[in-house]
Amino acid sequence: MAAAPKQLPSNSRIASFLALRTDQFEYVELILLAVIVGVLGALGNLGFRALINFFSYVYLNLEWHALRIREHTITALGIPIVLLSGGAALVVLNWIFPEDVLGYGFPQFLEMVNLGNARIKRIWIVIKALGAAISLGAGASVGREGPIAQIGGAIGSAIAQLRRLSAERVKVLVAAGAGAGIATTFNAPIGGLMFAQEIVLLNQTELSNLSLLIIATMSAVITERALMGNSAVFTPAPFVVKSYSQMLTYGLMGIALGALAAGYIHFMHRTADFFRRQKWPAWMKLGIGLLAVGLIAIPLPQNLSDGYPVINRALQGNFDLSRMSALAAAKFFASAVSLGCGAPGGVFGPLFFIGTMAGGALERIFERLLPSVTGPRGSYAFIGLGAFLSSTTHAPMTALFLLFEMTQDLQVALPAMITVVLSMIVARALEPESIDTYVLARSGKSLEIGKERLLLSQIPVSAVMTTEVDTIAENSSLTEVLRMAGETSQAILPVVTSEGELSGIIVTRHLLAVLVSGDDLGPLVNAFDLAWRNPPVATPAMSLDAATQMMEYDALEELPVTDREHGGKFLGLVTRSAIAQTFNRVSVSLSTLATRDSSIYWASGYRVSRLAVPEPSAGKTIRQLDPRARFDVSVLAIRERDNPTLGFVPVVPDRPLKAGDELIVAGRPASVRHFARDLQSV
Repeated sequence: MAAAPKQLPSNSRIASFLALRTDQFEYVELILLAVIVGVLGALGNLGFRALINFFSYVYLNLEWHALRIREHTITALGIPIVLLSGGAALVVLNWIFPEDVLGYGFPQFLEMVNLGNARIKRIWIVIKALGAAISLGAGASVGREGPIAQIGGAIGSAIAQLRRLSAERVKVLVAAGAGAGIATTFNAPIGGLMFAQEIVLLNQTELSNLSLLIIATMSAVITERALMGNSAVFTPAPFVVKSYSQMLTYGLMGIALGALAAGYIHFMHRTADFFRRQKWPAWMKLGIGLLAVGLIAIPLPQNLSDGYPVINRALQGNFDLSRMSALAAAKFFASAVSLGCGAPGGVFGPLFFIGTMAGGALERIFERLLPSVTGPRGSYAFIGLGAFLSSTTHAPMTALFLLFEMTQDLQVALPAMITVVLSMIVARALEPESIDTYVLARSGKSLEIGKERLLLSQIPVSAVMTTEVDTIAENSSLTEVLRMAGETSQAILPVVTSEGELSGIIVTRHLLAVLVSGDDLGPLVNAFDLAWRNPPVATPAMSLDAATQMMEYDALEELPVTDREHGGKFLGLVTRSAIAQTFNRVSVSLSTLATRDSSIYWASGYRVSRLAVPEPSAGKTIRQLDPRARFDVSVLAIRERDNPTLGFVPVVPDRPLKAGDELIVAGRPASVRHFARDLQSV
């Protein structure tokens, strides 16, 4: 009997009917899924905006009138009460859905997409929208874009999981959903595309996947324009460049905003660290933070929520130097406090606000000091919006295309590129991590996999492959195949001959699809008949980078490892998750040793591992344990239990260890195991 194809049989029949190859049909299917994700992402965005408008009406209209609040009068003292009432609603929501409501969750979202399986909780579609809408409606100084991206990403993940796509395809549809949400927010399809490519996928995607992102963002914007019309969030004044000498002041603004962006990244995360270190309950942290934001809003009510209407007024040149400086400083502090204390929301809104006000303030300064090379009012605020976004997120193309699409004026191109690029250079020189990767880098996680593929190219498959594998014999019956598929946790079942050679593989998700399709599988069908013949295989000497490329090409999570020199004998499996874990361990050790720009090649059989200090070793020092002399194991770094956000730091030999501290150790596997057992028996 002919071998079963690796694609779904139903897809094969439809592809044959349409005179398409199966791979062509699969790509057509992905295009349709991208359209669906784009349309649903747009609808999710519109629903989220409706929720924001509803809660804004409840808190900033009904409650304001009930408390008789009027700006710049004694009744403005009631503004903190409004924020605290919103905080109370968030506490209740967090009690019902713990760990899914409070906090700035976009770094976690990026980690799930780039280091995990990209399977986002479906409940986030509702919970992230509800939590952020309450936060914004009550006046917390946060943005709406992060939650929009997570909502769109959760929609993309749900669609991909319904079709049982591979992890790589799930990742692309998650990014497509996130890009669709951003595209509809700003009526900017290319800006949404670049957001998905630069920020969500970190520029790591194939050309075929890039086309799926384009389709999703275009579908989203078309849907939104059909329902809401062709309107923009921001309406800047007409952009005018009277002289190219003005590029001098745009360049100076880029340098200043780059330095300001690096400072904001540090201040925001230091503020979050402060709240995290406190032993207060979550409701108290949230209440204290929102109270502080409310007190700032008494003299500066424009600081409430994301401040989009205020940004528009600044883009029209309506504020003076003192007002814009005060608003920039207030948002700088209030947004960090809002996100640090746990108020749900995003960071784009505050970035837009700070960049606009800081850019406008710099224009007023240039107007006084360098009037002959200073452009018209409003233009610097607009360019400042994009430059500050670029320098904090390290996403220059996203910022540039958002600016282009909001003006649809080519005059903005040159000053925008000068300011955005200079601000990006300065910000990265002062702080290499972006606002979203900073906290991940401090905890030893790197999302820059594409830039560090050299690490994977130096590690052989034999270092991470597992030999404890469920296999199945060629002559096993269909019943035995189904039993094994139901019991194993593996994504593939290697089919082996009586001599132990690999005959083929059975992809369990394809097997289940065969059964669901209703194809007639007679009693004489065995494992050999169901196997995918001549599948991609790895060898022990192959690099992890090469193995990863093979997995991505064939949409597999696992690869069989064979010894081709001895007739193709089956040796074990290498999995995508094992490769990711290995990469992160090596990446942590490299960053710990401050060798970011140098290459270190680990000897064969040498392992870098993470060990938690157990209770028996509490109070001991590295000098007392003496792992180097006793086990030939080096302790490279330590992360303290009481201050995990500090990241991994060099070890102090005489510092007493605490239970729960994490050690980065290097040595041969057997030596590391002996040291780990010694820690348990001290």
